[in-house]
Amino acid sequence: RIQSKRIMEVSKKTKAALWWHRLRKKNNYGTDTFSLSPNGRGVYRFLIILPEHTTQSELAKRFVFSMRNALGPKDINKVQILGPAHVGNLLNLEDFRDFILYTEADLNRWGLPGKKLNWACQRIQADAVLDLNQDFAPVSATICSEVNAPLKVGFYSEEGEDYFNVMIRRHGSDLMESGFKEIFQIMGIR
Repeated sequence: RIQSKRIMEVSKKTKAALWWHRLRKKNNYGTDTFSLSPNGRGVYRFLIILPEHTTQSELAKRFVFSMRNALGPKDINKVQILGPAHVGNLLNLEDFRDFILYTEADLNRWGLPGKKLNWACQRIQADAVLDLNQDFAPVSATICSEVNAPLKVGFYSEEGEDYFNVMIRRHGSDLMESGFKEIFQIMGIR
């Protein structure tokens, strides 16, 4: 059963599974390096992780389509989308060729990604992972750690320090919109 509360309490067994997962994946930020400068190799391929809760789907939709408009029609194939089916079905993803939507059947007994979903995440080729969850989301954080990408961006949380190498801090009432603008600035997308 999926909970739609804004802040979801993480169960003890999920915390234990996250601890074990972090221990196994310690410092797996990727082996390739890149720079955001015009002289270096910049971010070319993006993976957007959709929020786990439907209450954040409208913001995710605005972000995804803002990114599509900023990149232009020829570069839209640089964007991959991964997220829960109940959120992905609320978005119109027909413009995107590469997306993975998972269900609860794809999660293991601890509520984290199962073997097939982990395997699919490990095969994703991305330069940057953008997690759109406004609060810490265990499934999305685990997916983020499975993808081999040098840049992993998420919103600030104490738990997120183990999964993201860039975290966005939110301030004030416009925290969600301003966070998305900061992600665009970090990526160099106009």
